[in-house]
Amino acid sequence: MKAFSGLSCILLLAAAIPAHGQYVYVRSNVNQPWGQATNEDAMDNVFGAGTWATMYYETLDAATMLTTQTQFLFLEGGDSSYLPFAEFINNNINLLSVWISNGGRLLIMSAPNDPLLGVTLTLPDNITLSSDAFYGSAANSAYPTDTSNPIFSGPNSTAYYFTGDFFSHGYFMGQNLANIMQSNLNETVLGLDVIGSGLMVVGGMTTDNFQLPQPAAHALLENIIYYTFNVTL
Repeated sequence: MKAFSGLSCILLLAAAIPAHGQYVYVRSNVNQPWGQATNEDAMDNVFGAGTWATMYYETLDAATMLTTQTQFLFLEGGDSSYLPFAEFINNNINLLSVWISNGGRLLIMSAPNDPLLGVTLTLPDNITLSSDAFYGSAANSAYPTDTSNPIFSGPNSTAYYFTGDFFSHGYFMGQNLANIMQSNLNETVLGLDVIGSGLMVVGGMTTDNFQLPQPAAHALLENIIYYTFNVTL
């Protein structure tokens, strides 16, 4: 995996990092999703190891985290993280919406993984995350709706067509949601919503160890993180 060409610029922005970090990754303290560290690896490659913070739904203080000091927030909501992620969203949706509107950059990745239960969760700006019971929404392929989107051109080389077992579990709907990637089930599995002066990017994808081709699938995750933080609105 090659390094990002814009990494040095990002590191300059990280020169003065508050206690919890300008860049924050949040998951459950029960486990990493599917026991994988692919999200952490991607955060290291985008922002630089040691320049971002991991926080846990079970112990974080939302009011302290959702301030202007936090510029980028990655909320993992898949597998073992789904239930505490959903509780965090339900308890803090107004605070989170204001933080985004004031310029925050939010990335949500949520692939709920209880095969017996479907889920529906309301996110900021009335975007809805859904996942069907018995893996009814589990997609085994996905592709961009617009290949000119910067996510597919850099900073890392990636691909336009992905497969997986499964590529995604969750999907999204909403009046203001722009579709970035569509699944073989014709569902939005990656989308974005500009809210005020901030941005929310939402993905229903599994950790990229389930996805092919590699290393393009991991590069896609890094490009999504990079885009969410850097794109000019």
